[in-house]
Amino acid sequence: MKETSNKYLIVALLFGLTFHGSAIFFTLESSYDALIHMFFGNHYAHSWFEPWNYSWYTGFNVMSYPPLVHQTIGLLSLIGGLKFGMFTVAIVGIILFITGTFRFSLLITGNRTVAGYSAILAVVSSSFVETLHIFGQLPSIIGVSVLMHALPEIYLFIKTGKKKYYFTSLSLMAVTVCSHHVTPLFGMVFFVSPLIGMIVMDTARENVNSFKEITFKIFYKTFLSLLKRIILFCGSAVFLLVFCILPYWINSKANPITQVPIPHGSRDNFIELTSSGLMFFLIPWGILLFILPYIFYRYYSKRYIFFGLSLTLLTVLGTGGTTPIPLAILGENAFNILTLDRFTLWASIMSLPIFGEFVYRLVEGDLRTALQVKFGSVYRRILGGLFAGCFLFFAVFTMTLGYFRPLQPQKINFLPIVNFLNQDQHDHWRFLPLGFGDQMAYLSTQTKAMTVDGNYHSARRLPELTSRAVERLENSKFRGLEGIGSLQQFLTVPEKYNLKYVFSNDKFYDPILYFCGWHRLSQLENGIMVWEKLNVQPLSKILPKDEVPIYLKLMWGIIPMLTILLAFILNVQMIWLQALKIKPLEKPSFNKYGIVYANFPRAMIKFLHIWTGILLLIISFGAYRIYIKNAAQISPENVVKAYYDALDFKFYDKAHSYVVPNKEYSVAQFMLEISVSDGVLNSYAKLDAIETKIVQQSKDKARVIATTKWVTPLELIEKKYIHDVQKINGKWFIIPDKKDTDIPPDEFMSENINSYYKQGRRKTTTQQTYHEDVLRQPDLEIISASLVKIDSQYIVIGEVQNIDNVPADVVLKATLYDRNDKSIAVFNAKYTIKHKLMPKEVTSFKVNFEDIAWLKPTDVKPTTFNPNEFTPKELKNIPATFDIQSAGNVATTDLYNSVAISDLVIDNNQIKGTLFNYGIQEVTIPELLISYYNDKKELVYVDHQFIKEGVRIQRKQYFTYNLPRDLNPVIIKSSTENCFVNGLESEALARAVIPVRNSKQESAQMQRVKGHKGYSFIKIEINNYIGNPR
Repeated sequence: MKETSNKYLIVALLFGLTFHGSAIFFTLESSYDALIHMFFGNHYAHSWFEPWNYSWYTGFNVMSYPPLVHQTIGLLSLIGGLKFGMFTVAIVGIILFITGTFRFSLLITGNRTVAGYSAILAVVSSSFVETLHIFGQLPSIIGVSVLMHALPEIYLFIKTGKKKYYFTSLSLMAVTVCSHHVTPLFGMVFFVSPLIGMIVMDTARENVNSFKEITFKIFYKTFLSLLKRIILFCGSAVFLLVFCILPYWINSKANPITQVPIPHGSRDNFIELTSSGLMFFLIPWGILLFILPYIFYRYYSKRYIFFGLSLTLLTVLGTGGTTPIPLAILGENAFNILTLDRFTLWASIMSLPIFGEFVYRLVEGDLRTALQVKFGSVYRRILGGLFAGCFLFFAVFTMTLGYFRPLQPQKINFLPIVNFLNQDQHDHWRFLPLGFGDQMAYLSTQTKAMTVDGNYHSARRLPELTSRAVERLENSKFRGLEGIGSLQQFLTVPEKYNLKYVFSNDKFYDPILYFCGWHRLSQLENGIMVWEKLNVQPLSKILPKDEVPIYLKLMWGIIPMLTILLAFILNVQMIWLQALKIKPLEKPSFNKYGIVYANFPRAMIKFLHIWTGILLLIISFGAYRIYIKNAAQISPENVVKAYYDALDFKFYDKAHSYVVPNKEYSVAQFMLEISVSDGVLNSYAKLDAIETKIVQQSKDKARVIATTKWVTPLELIEKKYIHDVQKINGKWFIIPDKKDTDIPPDEFMSENINSYYKQGRRKTTTQQTYHEDVLRQPDLEIISASLVKIDSQYIVIGEVQNIDNVPADVVLKATLYDRNDKSIAVFNAKYTIKHKLMPKEVTSFKVNFEDIAWLKPTDVKPTTFNPNEFTPKELKNIPATFDIQSAGNVATTDLYNSVAISDLVIDNNQIKGTLFNYGIQEVTIPELLISYYNDKKELVYVDHQFIKEGVRIQRKQYFTYNLPRDLNPVIIKSSTENCFVNGLESEALARAVIPVRNSKQESAQMQRVKGHKGYSFIKIEINNYIGNPR
């Protein structure tokens, strides 16, 4: 008798292809990982047998990730482009997942109708929807889908011993191995091992009347009878796991993952961090949580007991840091490397066959009858409708999560960036994208230019990255201390990495770029700001790489595709026979172990109702707690927190709604007052923490103190605000503060300024810039330089002057040497210098010799974020001398100097003064450079301070600076003999330009301070950053 087609499987395939096949075009590119896989696919499209990729991390080996999915994308890209390849692989993954679920469910239940139900449910399974549309984990989907296809073949081989099943099962296992190494590794434990247990149970069942009669003795004897086949298959599978991706294992041994673990939400405590619990527990489980008792009840029946144990372990491991059990089972190393959401994914997939069985019994089986008899048809229909509605809601909610809460920056048009990199040999330097999200991977597929950053953290090689829990530099602001600290080192010493260009899609990073000596080049038509660092050498024509033996390259390029070919040849006959129904097929032996669905346990119906009630109570209580905690105007503290939260995310209309309603204080007035408040706090800060305390409260009024911590790219700002709040019609509102009514004296202003323009290459040609078009480097003079020891730290301080007649961009690098003239430390001046100097302008400078933070296991990380902190270089020898290499390049921007200091008052321990902006540009972040001099007016120390508020045009800004009580500087050497400017000796160059220097003018700017040990004079300079130059 011919077997009829399974209409449910056909419906599932049509529904799945329609539902997901259309949705992926709107979601996949915005997912976390899909573009990374596209990047790897691009590599194979251009370099099939060459594993070394120069695009990221100064180069890395692509053998650090199994290649099959990426190679498939690369091959398909030759037909229709990279996106065509990625979407085609995704569609293949959808088909494999649906059909794999059908075959796995048929293996478990032995019922084709139930398996059809499972296939339909798999289409809208929230765990699958999240993995595909939110995470974009194509290799994981392909791997687990092919594994599900392999399980029936494994069953039939071990059960029957037929050779064809041995080869079909191993061919599918080989495809799984080449798709995703973690899936077969853990799949052997969580899927294959319980399957072997079920095979032994089924074989033992043939010797008794029922599963209940199987004793341990019978089970053990049966196991011994199948042991040869089990050992043969498991040994072959382990061999394939090693052999098919042997280059991966060799590369892993040669380059072990020794980097600092990157935090992942799946390892969080889901009770404390409810957002992680939603993403990595509630969404993957979805509606399955309501029938979890039934799933465990069925899997703990005697035949499935090994699957029950496996499901229990997967469920526990998927709880992340909520319980200490996953850490105890996996160990600290594996716990910190693995993303634990994969265990919840596998648990939900393992539950699908029983889920399909439950729905089948509810729709057309004994559960339907039992509910109708006990509660009536109306209740059954309502219950079924609610169940179906909740199931679809979870699927739609998961798919649209990225719309309501964007997981990536807005889509970027990369054409202007690609055009910029392709012109004027800009791709001869490395670049760094900031604020791009995972789209940076797509940018790397569009250009040959390289970046120091990357989007596959397991391949990171630079210690500046591996020593910190920073996934990418481009989103470093979200990692606080570690992120900004890592970014600082790349921006301060860019020549170390041949880093010349930064593409900024987030103005948060603008201040750190400016104060590290970068300058704005241009804003591209897509809104991306291009920053440039001068005096950076281009990349060498020959770049280093790790050599890989030829045989490993051949294995990597041939074996993965060969596994697909062999699997197709070995399994295609069965596929065609099943599809076309040419001849009757032998029914697989696992079909005869399906149960008769009659007499659904009444106790289970009762328990499911109780379980659902408990879950609804927990959900209701959780929702109530979340409402009480987050309801904006339910309490004085909540309204203050909601107000600052709205300000932090720039929701000004929402923030204004928390202010006491007043017709005269409109939202337009509110936004106007905010817009004129500039500075690092108002323009570049991100709220890190807020604590509120009620100090006074009556029935309708209260006073709240808000203690806030703001993360900025330059420093941590802690600030207290006092707010009076009022209750009106049951809601609390903030009483607005009175704003500064200072009015500038002039309505219209003019200023005569010098403007500068660099022509660049004057002739329209792609050839090298002609000699006559190269601007002469401005002449600088290093007036003084000293090697100073303060509190066990060595610094180089001094003063440098632009002695030319054109503005100069200054790059200054100091090197320490021991007594044997061996270099022991090198670093650049960072914040404590004016990088842009007008003609004849002088700036003090300080060079701290920084090391890579927390490189040693014994290093203790600070608990609070302070970007000013750094790890001093641990010097092996005592510094004896130093040299300074400085370079000047013609500067045309960021030269604003129209800010003056007035009303300066120096107390014993404090300086108070006023900054007045008399120009026509609004200064966003003023920086003070404070130089300390001894009695002989010799420079002994240099410090800096960023002013939190900006200085508006023709307005004042008050500042306070705390003087150190005592300084104990030890001047080791003070000399300019080893100071060089543009490759020439500073002294010789300066005397040729200025034969005689008048030092009296320099000392005239010093202010005397009394009562301090170690210094007697100070000098204050101003460095102005303009966020929006006009």
